[in-house]
Parts: sequence; structure tokens; C-alpha cells
Amino acid sequence: MSALQEQLAYLEASSPFYAERLRGVRERVRTAADLPRLPFTTKEELREGQREEPPFGPHLCAPRERLVRMHVTSGTTGEPVAVGFTRADHEANSAVGGEAFRIAGVRPDDVVAHCLNYALYAGGIADHMALEASGATVVPVGTGQSRRLLELIPRLGITAIFGTLSFPAYLAARAREAGLDPAALGLRHIVTAGEPGAGLAAVRAEIEEAWGASVVDTFGMSDVWSTMGGACDQGEELHLTVDRHAVFELVDPDSGEPVPLEDGAAGELVWTHLRREASPLLRYRSADLGRVWTSRCACGRSTPRIRIDGRRDDMLRVQAVNVYPQAIGAILARDPRLGRHCVVAEGDPIVPPLRVYVEAPPKRELHDLARELENALRARFEVTRLDPGSLPVAEHKTRIVHRTARGDTLPDAVEALRKELAR
Repeated sequence: MSALQEQLAYLEASSPFYAERLRGVRERVRTAADLPRLPFTTKEELREGQREEPPFGPHLCAPRERLVRMHVTSGTTGEPVAVGFTRADHEANSAVGGEAFRIAGVRPDDVVAHCLNYALYAGGIADHMALEASGATVVPVGTGQSRRLLELIPRLGITAIFGTLSFPAYLAARAREAGLDPAALGLRHIVTAGEPGAGLAAVRAEIEEAWGASVVDTFGMSDVWSTMGGACDQGEELHLTVDRHAVFELVDPDSGEPVPLEDGAAGELVWTHLRREASPLLRYRSADLGRVWTSRCACGRSTPRIRIDGRRDDMLRVQAVNVYPQAIGAILARDPRLGRHCVVAEGDPIVPPLRVYVEAPPKRELHDLARELENALRARFEVTRLDPGSLPVAEHKTRIVHRTARGDTLPDAVEALRKELAR
């Protein structure tokens, strides 16, 4: 019996939630190609089940006394979901994440400062343990310790940082405020998570220059595996490390129909756990939109690679046109003269144009950029220049989209400019 068949049999025997879905159908699912015979699982279904049967809902498959840890998802796109871990689940998570961190350039001789929030979600202690599994030595810094960390980097011989893409830019600013040159502190490598790098290319380039260090992205989901992909040094795509622990599908985000896995194929990522005991997922629609490559990478690895292009739940609907914020960022990233940017969407429903504020040198004309955005994304845009360094970088995640009708606070530079233009 294959690992997929064993997992499906386990789900049917262990959970009333999955038993109902698999009854009479499980025997017909022998390979990953047969998974479209089964219904999707959505986050809203998980939330509904957990409201009715807290804390885990009817899809919990392991007895509660076997659980060694409980996490909740970050809740950035809605009500958080509780996730249970057995000891085997924890060990699998560490193995999957450890391999991803090795691909992302973490070495056994590294001393890594872990700078994600340790509270509740799996990016904290679970990723800490995955970093240990990579062979590195880990310093559990967490968030809110920026000043202290600047003292500890040279004292403890810290060689790498793991955090959001925004964090090392924020930390560099705090270093300069303290009269320190970030590049003189001795970091060699920075591993990022939680903010896909394509949409923040300017921040990434700024980080590499400030710290004199390489910057590489990783990918994970608290409810699948906390880190399960890492970029190698040969390209931007993320090598998946879930071969023994998940089946990966791509589907059309509107129809849900399967999309063949081939180079350049685009769609929504769907995950089915293998060898997961406590909170396994079956055909889980992640809402992540991305592309996949299946050919051998220049680094020599043959595992599938992905690039995250956005999320279904981040989509901006502008007069019947769907606009994904990361698509805006990807277009801006083509011009190395441009810095950070933010998008202001007005009205609910959104009234065009979408207003893009982008850091740019004074001589950079932006009329062509508005046309480029409109031609590519089929919505109306207004692009306004800000002086370089005008937009803030947060310690955790930097907000890109601001919806004024929903009460979002605008960056100070944008608010000041809008008041000036309104006079």
C-alpha cells in the first residue's frame, strides 16, 4: 500500500470529518492523479468544525493524550485555526524544515538568530526546532529585542538571521540610529519567511547592501508544515522539501479544475498530508497562488520548485477586474531604480484608480509605469513618486495595501503628500 493510500485509510478510520468524505471512494484513489475524485478541504470548513467541537474540530485524527504541542495559525486572513502535533508530527516538521533551511544556505557552523514571534504559531518554536535540525546553532531572540540583538551579534558570534523580509531592514535602521554600521557586525546570511520576496525586491536589495550578506527566502504554512521550501543559490524559486510528507496539486483558482504540473504552470496550491497524525489535511485549498517548475534546477536538484505570486484572499476587486498586490510588486521590481511601494485602495467596493506610491529618484518619470501596470493588470492606476526612504519598514511584516474605507492607517509620507495635493 502506498503512503497516500495508508494516509487515506488512516483518515477514514480516525476522523468522522474525513470518514464522511472518503466512504465508498477511498479505494478508487490509488495515486496522486486520483485525488481530484475527492472534495477539497477549506480553511472555513476547519474553522466551522472547531467552533462546533473546540479546540480541534472533527478532523482531529490522533487521541488528545498523544499530542505534545498545539499551535494556532496566524489569523492574518481570518479566525485562527488550532493545529495539533504528535511527537511524530513534530519530528516530521523538523525534518521537512531542516532540509528547506539547508537548501536556503544555512550551514552547520552557523549561529542563527531566530527573530520570528514565538507565541502560538508554528513559525516560532517549530521553526526553531527545524533550524536546529538543519545542523545550525539557534539563538531564540523572538521579536521586540532589536537593540539587544545588535549587542549580541558580535558577542555571540551570530552569523545569520531568520525573520521576515522586513525585519533585517528594520534592524539595519536601528543599528544606524545607535551609530553602528550593519555590515561591520559580521552577518554572512539572512533567511526570510512570511513575506514573499518578489513583491519586496527593493527591500531585499537594500538588505543585502546594508548588511553585506546574502538574502534567501523560504516558504511554509502553519497548518501544513511550518517551513517546507527554500530557495537555492541558483534562482528565485523555492525547492519543496515535502516529498515524503505531502502531495502537492495545482488547481484553477476559479473552477477548481486540476492544472498539470509542468514548467511555468500557474494556479492555486493544494496540499494533502502524508504521514501526518494529529491534524492532517486532505486536498486543502491554501489560497496561495503561484507557479511551479518540475525540470531539474541549475543547482542539480530535481524536486519541484514554486514561486508564490499572491493569495486569493488578498485580491483587490476593481470594477470586475481582479488585481493581486504581488503582481503590482513584481512589475515594480523590474526597475532597480524604484524603492519600496504601497498601494492605496479607496472605496468599498474599490473605486479606481488604485493609487501606487513608490520611492524613486527625482528624475524618474512614472507615467510609463502607470501605463505598464494598466496594460498588464487591466485596471486603472495612478502612480505617485515618494523620496527614497520615505516609507517605513516594520519590525515584523510591512503592510503594502491600505484600504481607506476600512480604516487602514496610511504611512506618514503618503498622508502628508495627500494633504498637500488636496490644498
